[in-house]
Amino acid sequence: MRNEQHQEEPHKTGESLTLTEASELHYLHPKTLRFFRHGAVLRLIIEDEMCCLQVSIVRLFPLSDPQQYLSVRSGDNKEIGIITDAAQMDADSRALVAEELMRRYVVPAIRRVISVKERFGTVDWTVETDRGTRTFTTRNLRENVAQPSPNRYLMSDVDGNRYDVHDITTLDAASQSFLLRYV
Repeated sequence: MRNEQHQEEPHKTGESLTLTEASELHYLHPKTLRFFRHGAVLRLIIEDEMCCLQVSIVRLFPLSDPQQYLSVRSGDNKEIGIITDAAQMDADSRALVAEELMRRYVVPAIRRVISVKERFGTVDWTVETDRGTRTFTTRNLRENVAQPSPNRYLMSDVDGNRYDVHDITTLDAASQSFLLRYV
């Protein structure tokens, strides 16, 4: 087993990949993966292949298929490979991957809009979420609001934090009015 930070690169440093090489996907076999923690750092051993000293997990389809197709990335954000189905991994690795995804994708769900103030091209929101009351600022809502399904909205604030309105029809009338006015 090689003890490396990430996969060996097929090219020397400074050489660029061809389009074909860059588009190749490397699928990881879930049964050969062993995730573990060293302090706060997530590490990975791929049986008979390599040891990765620092990895992160990114969902490839975070809205439409959040539990499958996970990209495993090295500490320098290079893709090591893709896990198509995390459910096939051992229980300990599965739990660590779920914990890592939870930490990465914390998105408070808006339950009620308390107040909205528009000023100088920004909108200040005070909302009640599943994680408590939050105050945040949005700008250019046409670019910072996504609607992944008919009644669902994802909003991004000026700091890049996201807020989820799972179903606008379940909110009280005042909250719906505020949201529909600005999104």
